[in-house]
Amino acid sequence: MSLKLKADYWLRSALNVRQERRCPCCGGTDLRVVDHKYIVTWLLECRQCHLRHRHPKDAPAWLERFYQKEYTVDTHMITKLPDAAAMEKLKAEGFPELRDISPYIKALRPQAGRVLDYGCSWGYHVFKMRGAGLDAEGFELSRPRAAFGQRTLGVTIHSDPAAVQGRYDVISSSHVIEHLASIPDLVTFSRAHLVPGGLFMAFCPNGSDAYRRREPGLFHVNWGSLHPNYLHIPFARHLFREAPHLILTGDWTYDTAELAAWDQRSQRVGTREDGKELLIIAVL
Repeated sequence: MSLKLKADYWLRSALNVRQERRCPCCGGTDLRVVDHKYIVTWLLECRQCHLRHRHPKDAPAWLERFYQKEYTVDTHMITKLPDAAAMEKLKAEGFPELRDISPYIKALRPQAGRVLDYGCSWGYHVFKMRGAGLDAEGFELSRPRAAFGQRTLGVTIHSDPAAVQGRYDVISSSHVIEHLASIPDLVTFSRAHLVPGGLFMAFCPNGSDAYRRREPGLFHVNWGSLHPNYLHIPFARHLFREAPHLILTGDWTYDTAELAAWDQRSQRVGTREDGKELLIIAVL
């Protein structure tokens, strides 16, 4: 994140420091402080739904403008759009630096039909999934990135929720849920666009106490301007308390045999809690 964005974030937080402390997921006001930095920002946990979230919060309208025009991650593929030569090389190589989530989807749904990558940026995961034989499409609110992906990769990326037609067997998101102003809105969207018994999958940073003990410095860095939410297992269990779910943590990889062994009717949590990443899977 650039110095200008950091300065803007600090000023925005300072101006909103007296904002009401309220959980952005359930609206609860019984909150506890988990972490604190920059004098004017706090990581709070809701005692009702257990979401760990940043205070002060940004307005949804501000977030919409930010992700349309200003969002950048230094040297990261999410926002660094390759030129024509680099794009052809990436396509020919199959985006080798990207994790392939297709094996996880296939382990859970061997006969998976349509897959939607929610928050797909310019569609590199969609391209990779299609290369693995999945009928994948993307959804991305940033119209410039969506248009770039459609033009250069030839994949389908929707930017308007109303344009998303039909139903999907799997809706996946990779490091998106931690950015959202409203996590329940994503769940509602997924319920509306999944086939009955379809799978919701979300990969995100792990905000557990066990990970904090393992990597205290990275835990402290991982929440803030770009990550207003910091999910951990208790929140995921609460969010999908009425649905079959499998919740795991890992260091960017997961055992496909463990995924395939889950019966998709039970609620199961892995034994490990200190992984760098959280994987939430629910049957909706």
